[in-house]
Amino acid sequence: MLTIYLYIERVINPFVWFMMLRAVKIRLYPNKTQEQTLNKVLGSYRFVYNQMLALKQNTYNENKTNLGLTDLSKYFHGTLLKDENYVWLKEQNTKVMKQAIRQMLSAYDGFFKLGKGFPKFKSKHDNNSALFPCEAISKSNTFETKHISLTKSLKNIKFRCSNLYFERLQRYKDNIKSATLSKTKSGNFFLSVLLSMNEKEFKQFRHTDNRVGIDLGIKDFVITSDGEVFENKHFFKRSEDKIKQLQRQLSKKTKGSNNRNKARRKLAKVFEHLSNQRLDYIHFIANSLLKTYDYVFMENLNVQGMLKNHKLAKAIQDLGFYTFKNTLKNKAMLNDKFIIEVDRWFASSKTCHECGYVYKNLSLGEREWTCPMCGEHHDRDLNAAINILIEGNKILVGSRTAELTLVENPTVDDRCENNLKSSGSLKQEMETKLNS
Repeated sequence: MLTIYLYIERVINPFVWFMMLRAVKIRLYPNKTQEQTLNKVLGSYRFVYNQMLALKQNTYNENKTNLGLTDLSKYFHGTLLKDENYVWLKEQNTKVMKQAIRQMLSAYDGFFKLGKGFPKFKSKHDNNSALFPCEAISKSNTFETKHISLTKSLKNIKFRCSNLYFERLQRYKDNIKSATLSKTKSGNFFLSVLLSMNEKEFKQFRHTDNRVGIDLGIKDFVITSDGEVFENKHFFKRSEDKIKQLQRQLSKKTKGSNNRNKARRKLAKVFEHLSNQRLDYIHFIANSLLKTYDYVFMENLNVQGMLKNHKLAKAIQDLGFYTFKNTLKNKAMLNDKFIIEVDRWFASSKTCHECGYVYKNLSLGEREWTCPMCGEHHDRDLNAAINILIEGNKILVGSRTAELTLVENPTVDDRCENNLKSSGSLKQEMETKLNS
């Protein structure tokens, strides 16, 4: 009921803005002493997480008892902190360490309620993270000198970020809710600061009422119904030879040696750079589309099913279809724009957009074809994008049913992409927009 009320209030008064929780990610540049302290925090956090997970599993296996937050907290304060073998735990902030318990319990909830994977023990070889609650973050932070203080042992850590993020940190420094410290496999430290910010901060694009259909492919990444093509940059393919070389070098190093660790970090840096390139390009495409169009129609692709095709799996992973889809949805949600998904079984490539003829024998290798009914010559991908646009317009007028409803305006502390409009409010708004 709250979501419906907020949406109605926003429609009545478009100048009412809400506070949203959003993260600002900054890179930390600690000195040697600070780096050692950060590593100790991450190591202790991982240790507490693994100890609590082992205790919970063993207790259940022995007497079928599920330990909750209260029981685990008693064990943490009464046993772990008092154990002489773990005296180094007393150096850490207990409020931070107790977040490891909550994170482990959240992992259990994700398994039983959301169908995620069963909780696993953390390894120091993976990306490590630790959550700092609001109480464990210094209230004296002004960020003017681009330094941040967390606990008493972590003060004045130098950081860097974009100018936009720096402005947000200064503007909302009193609205910090938490901060997540993370260390990548290449050894870089990052801090994701969760802020309560005004919703208008995320309004990037003006409304145009333009519509477009897009087709996702491997030869070209995104093809629009207006003929614009966003090429496939082949980021992994360009770096594949270098990755193979570094992997060969890594395999020849002695396990546990310093040289092996150096080789591992070199390889990790290449993969991180590759991931950053891909994500930057995805944001560029999403921004380009939403800057021009208010309605974006696309197919509801089954990415997991597509990855089972071993001939195409590497190319699909390199493009990042799933990440692109989620990024486009999230940006549209923040800017009151609409992403409408067409049924994945709609024959967009095989249907002539001029006469409706369906070329059933179209193979994947045929990039162009000519309609035998009307003689129209089609580029396979452009024709698919145009057909997706036509099908999307039918959904808007109500003659088709969308595979997925449109994205709702974000509400208070609402960051979930599954916050969708009810069919009633969707239909009413669409009729209003179309009539106007």
